[in-house]
Amino acid sequence: MFEFPEFEFGAATDPGRKRVGEPNQDSILVIPGNPAINRAPLLIIADGMGGYKGGAVASQIVVETISKHYQEALPEPDVTTVLVASIRLAHEAIRTRSSQETDLGSMGSTVVLAVPTTDGIFCANVGDSRAYFLNAQQINQISQDQSVVAEQVRAGLLTVLQALRHPKRNRLMQSINAKRKDVQPYLSQTTWAKEDILLLCTDGLWGVVSEAILRAVAWELPPQQAAEKLVEITKASGAPDNVSVIIARRKDVDRQGLFSAQDDKTVPGF
Repeated sequence: MFEFPEFEFGAATDPGRKRVGEPNQDSILVIPGNPAINRAPLLIIADGMGGYKGGAVASQIVVETISKHYQEALPEPDVTTVLVASIRLAHEAIRTRSSQETDLGSMGSTVVLAVPTTDGIFCANVGDSRAYFLNAQQINQISQDQSVVAEQVRAGLLTVLQALRHPKRNRLMQSINAKRKDVQPYLSQTTWAKEDILLLCTDGLWGVVSEAILRAVAWELPPQQAAEKLVEITKASGAPDNVSVIIARRKDVDRQGLFSAQDDKTVPGF
């Protein structure tokens, strides 16, 4: 049985300043929790790849396939099993569609999805779309980038700053891709405190805006305002790519009390 409180969600997506007039290749979805059928919320962000048309089609297939399986499979005691199965079904859906339409032969997508419950966050990702949890003091990434530069950072060959500027920073080790026979999602299960906030985003956000700003905005503002503000900040910084963000926080927390207690630790200007 799941246990989960009510959550407040915020979500925003934008094609980015340099891709105005083009399809948004990101797709996002928030499925609220349903206590009546014992189903916890599901948050999904997919970042499509494969050209003008392919990326938008791919990310939409991924989101639709994962959400459909999740809603049909639960209630189910093993959330991780459901998340892995949903991602692999999305991968097969991409492969099938690609074989049917030659102009979609190179399409693919990253994905990050999270299921928040009272005691923990179940998270899965393929590629470099990210999930974080944060509070007044810190921000922690709970997904793991499956990219060439991330592997080099973990091996001690690059610093995080070097990775952000590396010419191969967009090369992925894993993606939901028509040309890939199988996909291996990264899985995590993380405990979080009552006041913590969950944030999912594409590299169009984290690759442009620092984690310090992500934390400050998500902590200071209500989720929907925070999501929209982060998109605005990204666009003001050039927004070279599509940008998407989803934020979730618990409703049963005295946010005013938390903010008052942390007044001397917040970052001004947001």
